Amino acid sequence: MMTRQPITHLVCDCDGVLLDSESIALRVLHRELLPLLPALPTSLEGAGAQDDQARSAALHAAIANRLGMYTDLLLDELQAEFAFDLSAPQIARIHETVGRACGEEAQLVPGVAEALQAIRLPRAVASNSDSVRIENGLRRCGLYGQFEGRIYSAHDVGRPKPAPDVYLAAAAGFGVDPARCVAVDDSVTGVRAAAEAGMHVLGFTGVAHDRKAMARKLKEAGAQKVFDDMKQFPELICELIWLR
Repeated sequence: MMTRQPITHLVCDCDGVLLDSESIALRVLHRELLPLLPALPTSLEGAGAQDDQARSAALHAAIANRLGMYTDLLLDELQAEFAFDLSAPQIARIHETVGRACGEEAQLVPGVAEALQAIRLPRAVASNSDSVRIENGLRRCGLYGQFEGRIYSAHDVGRPKPAPDVYLAAAAGFGVDPARCVAVDDSVTGVRAAAEAGMHVLGFTGVAHDRKAMARKLKEAGAQKVFDDMKQFPELICELIWLR
């Protein structure tokens, strides 16, 4: 059972919570992988969908379901599912292309700047993305100053989400018990990581491709509340604080 402690700090995922960049990652990954797609997996052949449109849709859904993972791990899983035969140089190029596009094209999640202004808690970023991508995106979108010195990448602290390492690092950086932190994440892997770290967890579905399905998945992963509009964010934080 979680120790009853006052909530004093906020930890945000980056992609899909602060920055609307996961749609960019999805688009770039799909574009890069589709020409390399072999025959559909045996498990999908019985569906009678062998045409290009069905192949494209299957790949698109598989990528969308894995957003929030390390790009390298995501590619590993896609290789296993779709029998890709990606070389190391191909993987490196795709990784670089995705990171560059997300850093250069990301936009603020609608309403997040106003929500953060209304939330008077010290805040940090805890992300599976690499530090350069996080910092470039935050600088580009005008949020870097709010998180400077409190940016934690799983590439730097240990295992990626769904392991709790990056969320534990954020709490350690504050010098507080994780139970005093509220985390907000948009992915199943991220929600699991924050919950395992012992934080209060809010799930965000505002940039999800299927908000209803994602809301269910985030609750199953451990989110206490799920919301899809950043206008709700400050109110949910206040509710968590006063409920303690």
